[in-house]
Amino acid sequence: MSEQTIHDSSVESLEQFIQSRNEPAWLADVRRAALEQFRDMEWPTAQDEEFRRSDVSSYDFDAYTFEVVPGPRAEVENPVGQSGSLQFNGTSLVRRSLAEGLAEKGVQLISLEEALASGLSDDLAEQVRSALLAGVENADNRLSLWHYATITHGAIVFVPRFVELKEPFVLSFDEAGTDILRSPQIIAIADEGARFSVVSRVRGAEEGEVLINEGVDVVVGNAGQIEYFGMQNVNIDSSVISNGVATIGRDATFRGYAAVFGGMFSKYRLDAVMAGEGADAFLGGVYFPHEDQHIDLRTVQRHVSPKAHSLTLYKGAITDEAHSVYQGLISVDHDALNTDAYLTNNNLILGDDAQADSIPTLQINTDEVRCSHGSTIGKLDAGQIYYLETRGYSPDEAKRLLVQGYFEAILGKYPETVSDEIHLILADRIGE
Repeated sequence: MSEQTIHDSSVESLEQFIQSRNEPAWLADVRRAALEQFRDMEWPTAQDEEFRRSDVSSYDFDAYTFEVVPGPRAEVENPVGQSGSLQFNGTSLVRRSLAEGLAEKGVQLISLEEALASGLSDDLAEQVRSALLAGVENADNRLSLWHYATITHGAIVFVPRFVELKEPFVLSFDEAGTDILRSPQIIAIADEGARFSVVSRVRGAEEGEVLINEGVDVVVGNAGQIEYFGMQNVNIDSSVISNGVATIGRDATFRGYAAVFGGMFSKYRLDAVMAGEGADAFLGGVYFPHEDQHIDLRTVQRHVSPKAHSLTLYKGAITDEAHSVYQGLISVDHDALNTDAYLTNNNLILGDDAQADSIPTLQINTDEVRCSHGSTIGKLDAGQIYYLETRGYSPDEAKRLLVQGYFEAILGKYPETVSDEIHLILADRIGE
């Protein structure tokens, strides 16, 4: 595909963009379906419940330029401890690798640009199309639909039946620019019995205002397992919107983790859909806004099949004049008997002007379920600080140890590929 730059996001410009792309049906159908719904919606306002505490009305979304620039696609030696990697600079894929022997097993790690240029098998194209259309169907606001209409770059990860990979796939998105929209898309598909993990790392340049509107669509086949680890640390002038949907089959497992640190404004949502009997999901998140950052996170545990289990644990620390919002929902359909679901959100207030909102919600439409939620907002325990001081730690050292330990239940699950970077960010925030 050749380089394209679109200078506004009006419906007319989006129509021209889609028509000019000349893409295969598995992506063109998704763009058109998103645009049809986008056309009939307005941008979110504070009157919309999900955005009531995160007003985006000050953004002029139509003013953002977005572009699609082909990359050199350089093959590099696969790093030790990884099943494969893709690295993007803006929309350009600059490096890629795949561990030896995986291609012969049918494993695919391919950029969106490569998939459009070389094509996908009919079966995989249909699976990708279905995953993306599920994301469009789940979208209930214009920002999410805007993403699917403007997908600029991204990655497809597919692992065939009963292939198990111990090392993660690592996807790196490095963003820079001014008044630029990026719409990266990640599709991860585990066929029946397949097991693998994906690390997604989104980083920004020190300066520049980029609006990242991300989509993550995950499909876990029957008895399969996917672990997804997200980490975001863009600069303070940029904004990030992320919408993800994980569809989990019979006796399948999904583990979704989010570590959110960067951006003046961040709005994250992850839906886990227990679509098959015996499905299991864990959603874990950490966030640490500082200065005057605003971070809004929403999780949805959606039970549509019986005998499924889900657990959410999100933990945040808020300092300076930052504001965090967490909205969690457990939704149980009429046929989802014997559902077992729990939701927990904990917040540490580390600054006198910091603010945290926590809104856990249950929506139960059947009997014979076990569903509950818990939420806490508070400061560090003075007794624990005193105890550490009696053991020779300074007050600052005691605070650092307690905050690091507070996050470890989730961060301890992250692969080494990204965990060291996260711990450095935490150490810097705690030391401020």
